[in-house]
Amino acid sequence: MAKILIAGCGDLGSGLAAELVAQGHIVTGIRRTKKVFPDGVIGITGDLVEMSDDTLPDADVVFLIMTPNGRNEEAYRAAYFDTAQVLIRRYKDMAKQPKVFFVSSTSVYGQSQGEWIDETTPAQPASATAKILVETELSLAAAFSSVAVRCSGIYGSGRFRLLETVLSGKDWGDNSWTNRIHRDDAVSALVLLANCALSEKVIPAHVIVTDQTPVSMWEVKLWLATCLEAKVAVSSCEGFVPNSGKRIQGQYLLSQGWRMQHPSYVAGYVALVTEFQEKAESNSLNLN
Repeated sequence: MAKILIAGCGDLGSGLAAELVAQGHIVTGIRRTKKVFPDGVIGITGDLVEMSDDTLPDADVVFLIMTPNGRNEEAYRAAYFDTAQVLIRRYKDMAKQPKVFFVSSTSVYGQSQGEWIDETTPAQPASATAKILVETELSLAAAFSSVAVRCSGIYGSGRFRLLETVLSGKDWGDNSWTNRIHRDDAVSALVLLANCALSEKVIPAHVIVTDQTPVSMWEVKLWLATCLEAKVAVSSCEGFVPNSGKRIQGQYLLSQGWRMQHPSYVAGYVALVTEFQEKAESNSLNLN
């Protein structure tokens, strides 16, 4: 039985927390405003940056899983770098430091000419927000034995933005490579990493979480448009072979026996399309 802190117990963190409680661990979760936590989780509601050291429990493993309030530099610094400093202050001088996992993003790879990316590829952040993610990774690595868990685009239940975009009829814009991971598979990856840490396995400083199936964004949108009977809104004649973006694969999780439930966007979006259509139908009935 281990003591595990999940700083950022939202959708992803709650899924992780529930699995770790089921394994018999003592799990503390922190949420900024909401007070609902999975069964068995010791819940703390409040802003992590404003918490005193004695509010945070002793821990063997810490997960930092934050969501910024916006997609700008200020929001990213507040959500990631500033919260990381609280964990560093609280845990860096412990006789036995916790293993720290920071859920980062593959946006730290600024490469965008169709390059293949894996865990040996150096980060080349091109945006201000990506630079803050790398800054946070380095800050944690200087204080702890930490792991940057770089996730590609997370999708899953309730995440309808791409479907709504396709239905809107707006032009699809330029084609590019896209990389995705289903929320449930991201949770299973984090559970596996926790167990690797508790088993004292050697874990790389950077671990990529992706479905291993880079795909053309237009291909994804065409498949969704077919499912939703939406307009194919392509005005460009450049074709379906992307000339921008990157193709991402990660090997560490697979080497540890990780198996995905949704190894491609088709496997993952089938249920999401059904959920979206049922919600739209329910809303329509409620209006009538």
